[in-house]
Amino acid sequence: MTRIPPFARRVLLVLGLLSLTMSAWAQGLGDRRLGVRWDGGSPRLAFSARDLVDDPDVRRALASGVSKRIVLTAQAYRVGSTRPFATRTRECHITYDLWQESYVVQIGSRRGVEPDLEAAVRRCLVVRNFAVGRSGDFDRYRGDQVYFAVRAEFNPISARRCREALRGSGGNTDPIGALVVNIVRRDICGADRAIDFRSQPVVVPGGGR
Repeated sequence: MTRIPPFARRVLLVLGLLSLTMSAWAQGLGDRRLGVRWDGGSPRLAFSARDLVDDPDVRRALASGVSKRIVLTAQAYRVGSTRPFATRTRECHITYDLWQESYVVQIGSRRGVEPDLEAAVRRCLVVRNFAVGRSGDFDRYRGDQVYFAVRAEFNPISARRCREALRGSGGNTDPIGALVVNIVRRDICGADRAIDFRSQPVVVPGGGR
């Protein structure tokens, strides 16, 4: 009988836990119909995550005058798989200007002013041309069914602070540690509020290869 070295057993255990965690997360997502169109072999998504702010504490925080972060993350999965093969993340900052009584919204280098909270939320959380990955990311999946998982986070901990928290909790930088980060991230590096949902299955164009 072949003995499995302790290190290999540790790798298999962590991979098993990671697979179970990702599978449970993907299966636990609520379904939401997303608009999906294909442009040059890569998808462009249209969806709304406005219900992220359907919470009194979140709305009060947005009206406080202190800048708040909203992060949208979309990932592509082949149907039946729990491993994403393409990812896109976008950050939006909302700040209520107490003097002008308006909301300053910044997405990347683009900055705009909205007259009220609802308009600011629409600018951040209603998207119509959200590119996920590049055309090459989808080449091997032509003719296959894929779906898109979306996570919207209000005021998530920054990547730098997350790394610091993980180091303080005993996380490390070896390959095993990197996998453990994926398992514990939602507990240690969480957001003030988050919502998750997944799209309907869609077929990647260009099948028949």
